Amino acid sequence: MPPRLVSTNQLMPHLINALLSVLVVTGVLAGPSLRPRLALLLGVTGSVVANHLVWLVAPRVWSHALTPWAASVGGALLTVAAWSLLRTSPTAASLVDPDVVVRDDGDPLTGQGDPVATEVLDLDPGAGLQRPPASSVTPGRVRRLTA
Repeated sequence: MPPRLVSTNQLMPHLINALLSVLVVTGVLAGPSLRPRLALLLGVTGSVVANHLVWLVAPRVWSHALTPWAASVGGALLTVAAWSLLRTSPTAASLVDPDVVVRDDGDPLTGQGDPVATEVLDLDPGAGLQRPPASSVTPGRVRRLTA
């Protein structure tokens, strides 16, 4: 028996409900946020992906009135949680090379100034932490030229 096709008239109210849930959940997430553009991105991404996955896995369940709302909320929360985990996890440089020291000059409220790998330290427990010697490419004092 061939699959039954769903007419546009039957699908349109469910699609409007899902889009409305994505917009409302994203707006609620971005409203009180200190970084509204990031909150918009995370809210839209999580809500749309979660709704799409629920629609792929269980299309009949997705057609209920509250399912897109639950999917939008759950997807947005999972996306924000994943983003928070990635922001607080070690950097990729320290995962590859554990001897790389990361300096964080960023302001936690504004999020400006991402961590940058600065130098490699000697982590020998007997010698203690030591800075590597300055290289020949390190500039010395800056002298002003007078005219």
